[in-house]
Amino acid sequence: LTGMQASNASNYDGAEACAQSVLMCKNITRRKKMVVSQALNPQYKAVAKTYADVNGIEFVEVNCENGVTSINELKKAVDENTAGVIVQSPNFFGCIEDLSAIEKIVHEKKSVFVVAVTEMLSLGLLKSPGEFNADIVVSDGQSFGIPTSFGGPHVGVLATKMEYVRHLPGRIVGLTTDTRN
Repeated sequence: LTGMQASNASNYDGAEACAQSVLMCKNITRRKKMVVSQALNPQYKAVAKTYADVNGIEFVEVNCENGVTSINELKKAVDENTAGVIVQSPNFFGCIEDLSAIEKIVHEKKSVFVVAVTEMLSLGLLKSPGEFNADIVVSDGQSFGIPTSFGGPHVGVLATKMEYVRHLPGRIVGLTTDTRN
């Protein structure tokens, strides 16, 4: 659904997965500025800001125009010090972001493009963030009917391109190739 090559579902919830993406961006780029859309879910934003503050990462919020992230403000905010940009689509206001335009701005400055998808079922209808060249996708898998358990009813999903797999929090599970196969 995400269009990514690797995924980790061992985060507490989507907000915590989003916060972990902030740390991934910092570690991947060695920069300390995160640019976040005002249209990001407030819970995701609050947890990500907490992680950023504790790790000395500047947290810059970009305003919206007509329910979507302002492209002009985004262009001004993203610079050579930007580790990553987080946008949500569909965003908190229910609008679809222009991920193509945002991706160009983010990658032009060699920053990491993070897309938050709070409702994974929407990816059954929309193009995946991977199709827009997102580097990291964060989400919550609760809407797939995850039952309540000792950790709660949520499951945070953090997916990424294979080149960033070593920056994923948690364990990596997969199939290896050796000399016999």
